[in-house]
Amino acid sequence: MPAGRAFAVLPEKCIVHRHILPKLESIRKQALESGVISCSFRRNPMTEKQDSTPKKKSMISMVGRPNVGKSSLFNALLRKKQAIVMDFEGVTRDRRFATATVEALNDRKVKVCDTGGWMPESWRRGREDQEMLHNIEIQILKAFEESAVIVLVMDIRLGPTSLDEDIVRYIRKLNMPFVIAANKADKFNETYQMHEFYRLGAEDVIPVSAEHRQGIEEFWHRIEKYLPDEEEVIPELPTYRIAIVGRPNVGKSSFLNLMAGEERSVASALAGTTTDSVDIELERCGVKFRLVDTAGIRRHAKRKDDVEDLSVMYAKRNLDDADLAFLMVDTKEGITSQDSRIAKMVEESGCACIVLANKWDLAPQDIKSASADATRKFRESLEKDWPFLEFAPLVAISAERGKVYGATPGQDAIDPEGPWRLPDRIEDLWNFALDMLEARNKEVPADELKKVVEEAFDVGPNWVDQLGDFRRIHQVGTRPPQFLIHVRNANDIPEALRRYLKRVIRERYGYRGNPIRWVFKHNGER
Repeated sequence: MPAGRAFAVLPEKCIVHRHILPKLESIRKQALESGVISCSFRRNPMTEKQDSTPKKKSMISMVGRPNVGKSSLFNALLRKKQAIVMDFEGVTRDRRFATATVEALNDRKVKVCDTGGWMPESWRRGREDQEMLHNIEIQILKAFEESAVIVLVMDIRLGPTSLDEDIVRYIRKLNMPFVIAANKADKFNETYQMHEFYRLGAEDVIPVSAEHRQGIEEFWHRIEKYLPDEEEVIPELPTYRIAIVGRPNVGKSSFLNLMAGEERSVASALAGTTTDSVDIELERCGVKFRLVDTAGIRRHAKRKDDVEDLSVMYAKRNLDDADLAFLMVDTKEGITSQDSRIAKMVEESGCACIVLANKWDLAPQDIKSASADATRKFRESLEKDWPFLEFAPLVAISAERGKVYGATPGQDAIDPEGPWRLPDRIEDLWNFALDMLEARNKEVPADELKKVVEEAFDVGPNWVDQLGDFRRIHQVGTRPPQFLIHVRNANDIPEALRRYLKRVIRERYGYRGNPIRWVFKHNGER
C-alpha cells in the first residue's frame, strides 16, 4: 500500500458498539504498519442534515433574588412538594428540573426549572459566600440557555427592590422574553401597586400566591404563548434512578458534574454545599438514567439547622426510591462510623450498590496505589466493617481528575465471588451500572429454586435437620430479588445457610451488585 492518508466513512447515525472499538483500532494499526501516515474514521458528510433550524425551547425558568418564593412557586406549579422551602435565604443553590402536567393546558407537560437566589456581582462583592453566589449565578445563566421564557419572581407586597431592578437590567441585556410573577398576592381583594412592576419592562406581570396556590391557572394561560405550538414528544425509554449518597464533602457533586459532562451541581470544598437533592436525566447506553446528587448525611447531633434535617430526610427518600446507589467514601480521610451508618441505610433500602472510593490519588501512602492489589486490600478492610454490603463492588476513583484506579483487564480486585470486569474509565461506569440494574429484573422459576436448596444439603448435611420439610419456594420480588421459603421452624435457620443461599443465587443467576433477600416462614404461615 503506498504511503498516504486513509479514512473510513461511517454513516451519520452509526452507533459503534464498545466491543467493536478494539477491532477498529486493530484496523487502524494495520494501516499504519502498511505505510499509511494517518488513519481515522469519519462521519459520512453526504448524510449530514441540511436543516439546521434550532428547535424552539420549551422550558420555563424561575429566577429572582433570594427568599422571594421561587421554590414555593416551583412546588405550586408541580402541585407537589419537591423543593425544600424555608423562611430564610440560601436554601436552593443548584438548578432543579421537573416536568409539570398542566391541567389548565389540557394536561400538557411543561419542563420547569428552579434556581438559587440570584445576586449579581456588585451585590455579592465582599461577602463571605461570594464564591458560592458566583457559582449559583453560573447555574442560572445555564438555565437561560434552555428556556423559552424567564419567570422573574418578586414580592408583590414589597414592590421591586433595588436588587430586583439590577436583576432586571441584567436580563434585559440578554434580549430574552421575561415575565414577572408577583408572588405573595395572598389577598386578591387587596389593591397592589402593579404599575411599579410594569415600569420594569417585562412582557407581562402575573400576580400569584404560591403558598395558597392562587392565580396558578391564570399563570399558565398567560405563559402558554411562549411555549412551542406542539408539545415535544419524548420517546419512552427504560428509566433507572441512581442516587449518589455519602457524608458531606466526599465529592458527590463533583462526581455528578463529571458524569453529566457539565457543571450541573454547585461543588465546593465547604461541607454542606448541597442542601437539596439535585437530579438530572441523562440518556446513556440506550436507556435513561435519573442521577440524583443528595445532600451529605451527617449524624443528627452535628446537623446545624432544620434545612439540614430536611435535606437528610430527602436524601433518605431518594435512596429508598433508587434502583442503584453510588455510595461514595473519602479515602483521604478514611472510613468513619458515619460511612458505616450510611452503608447500612443503602443495604436496608434494597437497591443495587457500587462503592466509590473517591480521592484515591490523595489517600495515605499505605492505601494509595494504581494497582489492583491496593484496591483489593482496601476492599478486604471494608468487608470487615461492612459484612452486610459484601455484594457491592468497589471502584477506586478520583472525581476531580476523572480517573479510575486499580482496574486490571480480566482481573477482579474486589468481587469475592469470582472474576468480574471492572470499569477502567469513568464513562464505563454507565455500562457497569446497567449490567447490575438489568440483572435484578431476572425471575428464577420455582423448580430451579428448589434445586438450589436441595444442593445446599450436599454442602451442609446438618442443615437438613434444621431446615426441615421445606415447601413452596418461589420468588416474590425483583427490586431487590427476594425469595420466600416455608420451613418447619423459621427461627432455627443457621446464618451459614442464609449466606450460602445468597451467594449461590447471586453467582448462578447474575445478581451481582444486588442484595438478595431470603425470607423464611413457618409452614402454614402466610
